[in-house]
Amino acid sequence: MDLKTLANEIEDVLDPASMDKVLMYYKDVQEEDEEFMQILFENLRNETVYWLQPWYQLSGCLTRRLDETDEKNEEKYRSDPICKEEDEKIKKNWRKLIKKYGLPDKLISFARWKNKERSKNPNSNEERVRRFVASYLARGLERTVQQVFKYIISHLIEPSKRHYTAEEEKIMEVCFTHQPHNAVIYLSAILGREPRGIYKRLHYLFKGCKETKRLKWTIPLATKLVKSIMMHTGLPLEELKYQTFDKSVWLKVQEDMNQNYIALSKFWYTYLHVQIFANYDVKLNKLKKKVYRVLRESHYQVWTDIRWKDVLKHFPDGFTHLFLYKICSTTFVKHPNYLKIPIEKIIEIGLKKAKMIRFNNRRLKTLKLGDDGNLERVSYHLTKKKE
Repeated sequence: MDLKTLANEIEDVLDPASMDKVLMYYKDVQEEDEEFMQILFENLRNETVYWLQPWYQLSGCLTRRLDETDEKNEEKYRSDPICKEEDEKIKKNWRKLIKKYGLPDKLISFARWKNKERSKNPNSNEERVRRFVASYLARGLERTVQQVFKYIISHLIEPSKRHYTAEEEKIMEVCFTHQPHNAVIYLSAILGREPRGIYKRLHYLFKGCKETKRLKWTIPLATKLVKSIMMHTGLPLEELKYQTFDKSVWLKVQEDMNQNYIALSKFWYTYLHVQIFANYDVKLNKLKKKVYRVLRESHYQVWTDIRWKDVLKHFPDGFTHLFLYKICSTTFVKHPNYLKIPIEKIIEIGLKKAKMIRFNNRRLKTLKLGDDGNLERVSYHLTKKKE
């Protein structure tokens, strides 16, 4: 049974029998995971790590981040997001593991299973087996075992940030109506979503809160935002460039603007910062083409491999990595599987769209702080012509 079938079987959300159906589904998921883990424990209980591990993979804990450093050891581990090449290596290691030990191909059960009823002693059979599997998956990677384990959980349990479907919200309503105290526990396992996201969605659905609507930004509104940031940071405009503001500052700005601080900070870093501090004529088409050239000369294989802060180093002062990401990603978001197709194909699509005539003359709408203390439009290409 899948989620759609489960939701279709629920006729009345208020009917207690609907919660019974959800609990049956939840127990089926648990039993499936428990059955797989039992096979895992039996097949691997006597296994130990027989390959040479770097020092950063010797930690005995799967969930605790590695805090120690080894300055004397030349072996360093990576801390950036796991890329496609590493993802393929993890999957290859998994295929080797299940073939060698005759295991079912249920990596998602390994990721979903939580040790709640068994011994949590690091030397217990269960924990040693889990650590062995995670270590096996980390073989050949410049990563800690905890990094690999966390990656498996986050990319299998919740593979993408997707909108909640009507079926999911129906099941959420059932759980919240009949089992409010345990709703998030059930929903996290059933829906394959992180508890934090579920709490937020439940808050929207059942606490009478509305989701933040997209704000239509105008120059007066942008001026108000800039003045609020300047007031709460105590910094003049020129010193706001590339500053990272504490959450406490954004919460004060939120009160001034009567808008969610996340939306405000996103607008500042993605758009307004560039419009104010990029003090030159910027043709968006030329900018996109330069981004594509940088990507073509890089080692990236797919879109998710791109490190936008590194890409930013190839561009002049005033830009932000979020701005570069935004102007390029809007070209591909509607393209199917754009996150997984080769980067070269992505570049070809981008260059093809960049050649379209209607995009040729688009420029960045640049701003400056006028003598009256308000933002105003400034066209650097016209200023250059006058000079």
